[in-house]
Amino acid sequence: MSFLGRLKDESGQATIMILLSMTALLGFVGFAADVGTLFYAKRNLQIAADAAAIAGAAELNYGDMTTAGDAAAAQNGVVIGANGGAVYINNPPTEGEYVGLPAYVEAIVSQKEPTFFMRIFGISSQTVAARAVAYNGGSSNGCVYVLNGTAPDAMDLQGSFDVSAPKCGVIVNSNSTTALQFTGGGGTLTAGSVGVVGGDGGQTGDSTPAPVTGIAQQSDPLGSLVAPTPTGCITPPGGTMTGTLTAGCYMAPTGGTLTINNATLGAGTYVLEGNISLTGSVTSGSGGTTLDIVNGALTEGTGTVLDLVAPTSGAYNGIAIMEPAPNANLMLFDFGSSSGLIDGIIYAPDAELELHDSGGDKSGGLQLITDLIVNTLYDQTATLNITSYSQTTPGSPLTRVALAE
Repeated sequence: MSFLGRLKDESGQATIMILLSMTALLGFVGFAADVGTLFYAKRNLQIAADAAAIAGAAELNYGDMTTAGDAAAAQNGVVIGANGGAVYINNPPTEGEYVGLPAYVEAIVSQKEPTFFMRIFGISSQTVAARAVAYNGGSSNGCVYVLNGTAPDAMDLQGSFDVSAPKCGVIVNSNSTTALQFTGGGGTLTAGSVGVVGGDGGQTGDSTPAPVTGIAQQSDPLGSLVAPTPTGCITPPGGTMTGTLTAGCYMAPTGGTLTINNATLGAGTYVLEGNISLTGSVTSGSGGTTLDIVNGALTEGTGTVLDLVAPTSGAYNGIAIMEPAPNANLMLFDFGSSSGLIDGIIYAPDAELELHDSGGDKSGGLQLITDLIVNTLYDQTATLNITSYSQTTPGSPLTRVALAE
């Protein structure tokens, strides 16, 4: 065939066009695959942003939002400096609907994600970002948190109890099949809600509303609280504190008990080492007090009159009594023989709280304006009325945290 003939020959052109089209088609497929991968990465990044915003908002009252937000992002795969990871925690938010509002915390996270087909065009990675805003405010939905994750009978109600917490939720964190146990048919539990991670047993038909089982486990709502360090502790003469007292660190005598008897507590935090007994009349003075039981048990004696009021500011705002972790010693209140008021949160995340009633509560007995955050709860009272501290006291540290954006 002549040269001109070869030029006029169209055979093979279809093959060339197919090859060119397939190359373009494969390019689009590759581009779509990269975009899909980046969208998937953004969804994962949004989880990290949501977690960081919630963690930062939970720390709003304690001032360590950045550390909490960074840690939450890291737990969800975004580590600062790794793969170009960056986390920014802003209070108030710098953009969006809630810009400038102090009750909101903004988290912006970003990270470089590798590409595959885009590398043909010299693009080896793309920076993907996500943003979330969380709100810390309003009263907490829960006022009774039983934190033990595995114990049977983690919340054990016995006898002819009448537990009433009508405006707040009860949360039992144990995954045991008998996490919530009712013993005897003479008791009632009334709450805003009752949620159990595991199961319930006994006469749980006496609960209003009925327990909802199979909920997700909850974290300690005050888990970021840092307990004071005992320093300069003294042992009072005879192991007894009485009269008008000054906040500080006090220690039980070796092998004995530190007794607080007929005392007025000056404002502040009382760091108490060893076993502690409250007897006679124990009253918070102006300004509010926190009893911090470092490493012993707490009991009250027969006929004790309590008037314990938590501070409404400072590091232990809202905390009336606490046994910080890892103190797992019993905290016992004998309601049948006590009267007065506890106005503040009872916080004992590793300890059992036992509420016992020897013969029935008396008219004008101990009044509880509290939120209970305990490891396990054993109640054998005739009548126990709980008014949520967080729902009645502005500025409580136990607040509701939720995503806003």
